[in-house]
Amino acid sequence: MNYAKWIDPHAARRWVCGAMAMSFAVVAAAGPQTAAAPAAGADGLPFAPGERLVFRVEWNPPWYLFFLPSMEAGEAILSIAGEQENGDLKLFKIVFQARSSGTLARLAGVEINDHFEFYTSPGSFCTTSVSKRIREGKRKRDIDVTYFPDARRLYIREVNVAADPPRVDIDKYVEAVPPCVQDLFSALYSMRQRELRLGAAHRTLVGDNDRVKEIEARVEKKEFVNTPSGRYETWKVNTVALLGGLFKDGGQFRIWMTADGRKVPVKFEARVGLGKVSGELKQMTQ
Repeated sequence: MNYAKWIDPHAARRWVCGAMAMSFAVVAAAGPQTAAAPAAGADGLPFAPGERLVFRVEWNPPWYLFFLPSMEAGEAILSIAGEQENGDLKLFKIVFQARSSGTLARLAGVEINDHFEFYTSPGSFCTTSVSKRIREGKRKRDIDVTYFPDARRLYIREVNVAADPPRVDIDKYVEAVPPCVQDLFSALYSMRQRELRLGAAHRTLVGDNDRVKEIEARVEKKEFVNTPSGRYETWKVNTVALLGGLFKDGGQFRIWMTADGRKVPVKFEARVGLGKVSGELKQMTQ
């Protein structure tokens, strides 16, 4: 069957990449049951520079496209790539990469190769700066965000590098920004320090480009999940935005986290209008 005619490549690109990024937005849990967990950081954190998590990503079509099978969408890589000194402040460098592959990429005809970098304080996990290099088919954007907590503002610059010559689409300051905003992934690592227990709810101010949204993560239950890297006992956590949808067009996000002190995310699931995007941990190294 020719499946390509049923797939909107722009919608597929938006949801596969968006879910691969947003999927890690708020929480994670602990270490594996059947594989050895990397050692925690010397400063008592349940992670350390060098930790690298690789996820296999899959797309499941919505019910009304029941004749379409589940499809491989690509992989997502999340790592603490190192540390950087900024005056008297030590910062973690967090790197996220999203790469398309498999059936969905071939049918949609859109190649994704995104590279994001985030600098965050390992004490508060407040974000200091963000650099996004978005490469999604013909869509090529460079986005840089810098936070100024003392002035309660941020600066954002977005360049359309696909235009000839490159065009600056956004170049502005945003005022009335809370003094501590966490990017999607700093929020994840911040949550890995917290205790997870049945019924617990944690709220976080998460910034994405020039927007800030309050997100709540609710621990629903314990369950075992199987992934390419092994079988894990996990906490299942549901994530909701308190005002407006979690995603641009609504939808919901869940994440499964190992139920020990390492708090490593091993599975995620984003349900949206275009179906479900899920990811499973296939490799963990330090």
